[in-house]
Amino acid sequence: MKTRALLVLMLLVSSVTWSWGADDLKPSDVRIKDALRAVVDAQLNAFRRDDYAGAYVFSDTEFRHQCPLDRFERMVRIGYPAIAHSTSARCGLAFDNGDEATVNVRVFSDGREPVDYQYTLRRDGEIWRITGVTLLKDQTTEV
Repeated sequence: MKTRALLVLMLLVSSVTWSWGADDLKPSDVRIKDALRAVVDAQLNAFRRDDYAGAYVFSDTEFRHQCPLDRFERMVRIGYPAIAHSTSARCGLAFDNGDEATVNVRVFSDGREPVDYQYTLRRDGEIWRITGVTLLKDQTTEV
């Protein structure tokens, strides 16, 4: 019985290590987690003030070259209404490799169910910038 439990544990650890190794992402330490959260919170606060130009500055430079401000605003308003109209947010798990990171974020809006997103960020010098946002779907409700 102990051997079987140990084997299962080893398989779980090796699969987790392999998946982190593929992206080279590991759980973020407190300092990096705080820096990532600060960027996400600052952008969400700008959206709450209806300040899309202010929110735009937290985006990655490459993204800003590909997506002008007017298109960014339209994309957020239409494609990410929970983000555009959020009242608060909670950051969860954060992973990074020193240059790239992901943060899971639960976004709350008045009168709506919370929506979960994964933010991807890239380090730009000493500053983290947002490179993308992906809707997270609850896999436990799918068959």
